[in-house]
Amino acid sequence: MIMLDKLSTIINKVELSSKDFLDIRYAQSESETFSVRNGRFDTISNRTSGGIAIRALVDNAWGFTTTVSLETEDILKSVKKAISMARIASKYAKEERRISDKWVFEGKGATEIKIDPRELDKELKLEKIKIIEKSAREFSDNIAQASSTYQEMHKIEYIVNNKGTNVENEYHVIRLMKDVVARRGEKMQSVFDSIGGTGGWELLESWDPEEEGRKSAEQAEKLLDTRSPPSGKMNVIMDESLVGVFIHEAFGHAAEADGVFAKNSVLEGKIGEKIGVEGISVYDDPTIPKLRGSFVFDSEGTKSEKRTIVEKGVLKEYFQTLETATMMEMKPNGAGRAQDFNSIPIPRMANTYVDSGDLSLEEIAEMTKEGVYLKNSYGGYVHPTKGQFYFTCQYGYIIENGEIGELFGNVGMSGMTLEVLNNAYGISKNWKPAFLGTCGKGGQWVPVTGGGPNIGVSNLVVGGK
Repeated sequence: MIMLDKLSTIINKVELSSKDFLDIRYAQSESETFSVRNGRFDTISNRTSGGIAIRALVDNAWGFTTTVSLETEDILKSVKKAISMARIASKYAKEERRISDKWVFEGKGATEIKIDPRELDKELKLEKIKIIEKSAREFSDNIAQASSTYQEMHKIEYIVNNKGTNVENEYHVIRLMKDVVARRGEKMQSVFDSIGGTGGWELLESWDPEEEGRKSAEQAEKLLDTRSPPSGKMNVIMDESLVGVFIHEAFGHAAEADGVFAKNSVLEGKIGEKIGVEGISVYDDPTIPKLRGSFVFDSEGTKSEKRTIVEKGVLKEYFQTLETATMMEMKPNGAGRAQDFNSIPIPRMANTYVDSGDLSLEEIAEMTKEGVYLKNSYGGYVHPTKGQFYFTCQYGYIIENGEIGELFGNVGMSGMTLEVLNNAYGISKNWKPAFLGTCGKGGQWVPVTGGGPNIGVSNLVVGGK
């Protein structure tokens, strides 16, 4: 609270007009990463960073500056510098930019942590990834590469602004990953998996390292003996992971308000319009405990909330910051996330997912008749302005006569975002957060989760080797 009191005292010393905006944010983070690749340590790092970020919106223009000094006079100098930069830029401002006085937040938030990994012996963390990697690498002579990585990150932010917001927020993110590549001759297949979320070491305890390494190696080797994937336009059942990647990458980025405001989104101007079948509802919820994208307050101090992006096929809202919400005459919804004190808050996703339906996987396969069932997406390419995407998957299954059959290896899938939402013909009752990611945008990286049910979609392009 000492830092929060200091920032509040500083901001009260600054005189600005009622239409101007100023916020001061202290952000401090520490992270640790260990990775083992092919029997050798690949990365061992421990990083700490911290400082003050100051934003000033004066006469329709922004000024932004940072300082690593925590001395009151140095912070005040940086505040005056940010205001001065905004006033200089305002001479060239061509449109109105403002932040409403209505949105004021106070409080303290923190993600739950039961076993603090910072208090554990580093050897315990190292041993976990060493066993995973060794178990995979020694599974058979066909394993060409095996790696395992451990990551943890702890962050605290204190945020005040001249409208009255006064917030303290902290969160803890932990993750364990494994990546295995099998090769026989010129044929190569890879398998990736991870576990983690917001919390502490308790999230990783259930992973048996020897069993997890062996399981990935066995799957990678099994894929070496599979047929080549089919190619062409066909019916596709997307698994929970692929749905998670799709709804985050192809759809979610298009729903971020800065891109919409700049007319760089296929969803621009579509609030209240039907953009998908009635069975499609899309939510983003940072309040779900333990997921990678969970937090209590965003980097502007806005309280997080469940966002209803699509409800029964109708677009309802975008991911908003204080500024975008004001300019669009909507409400901010806690989407202003910043990587660190050197970064400005921008509209970002958290835990994005498609809601469940009422069918079983088998029922969707019957509806599919002929097609493919694709699983475990790696990610891919998206073009939010055009609504195009291309994603890769680790493997899939042929669907013939309404039944899931023969296995095949690495495959790609492409299409148009809104066509997927409109061509969905079956949504399963199961749901899970299957895509644990780190999302990049504007040079900033933040932890996120994506997920959903199995979804059957017609007329998608499939292909690969």
